Amino acid sequence: MLAHPHTLAKFNAWANTRLHKICAALSPDQISANRDAFFGSILGTLNHILLVDILYRERLEGTRSTFKSLDETLHDNLPDLSAHQRDEDQRWLALTAEINADKLDEPIAFWTLMDDPDHWEVPKHIYFTNLCQHQTHHRGQTHNMVSQADIDPPPIGYIEFRIDMDGSFVTKPL
Repeated sequence: MLAHPHTLAKFNAWANTRLHKICAALSPDQISANRDAFFGSILGTLNHILLVDILYRERLEGTRSTFKSLDETLHDNLPDLSAHQRDEDQRWLALTAEINADKLDEPIAFWTLMDDPDHWEVPKHIYFTNLCQHQTHHRGQTHNMVSQADIDPPPIGYIEFRIDMDGSFVTKPL
């Protein structure tokens, strides 16, 4: 596991904040332009990131999701989407704050979002790691799309997060 789920939640919130802030410099047309990405546009990809955050949280809380597909549009504009992402990031921070590391081998069971759903059961440490990996993957796609819009996006890697948060991993040159 990369880190405790609360650290992963902090990382996701940090990276989301940095990415949404730079996306705010783009026009609505640039945000919604089709860039031949899996979810089409920057807005489509950011919607997907938020949707999966909600979906994973609902599963942990034992709530059956109302989502029918992974490409649903939750918001058609960046300000509303960014506000909702900030709220969801806060929910994840609260949800993960008290997780006992000794319980991370316990399974979580859930149904996939497919036309013919599968029932899966995985250890919680895999579940949290997969969520972080998934979000990082799609933020990377968004980072690339922002670059295509002629804006230099900020670093959003885990090492940069740790350096920004607490100076971890910083060493002096030899």
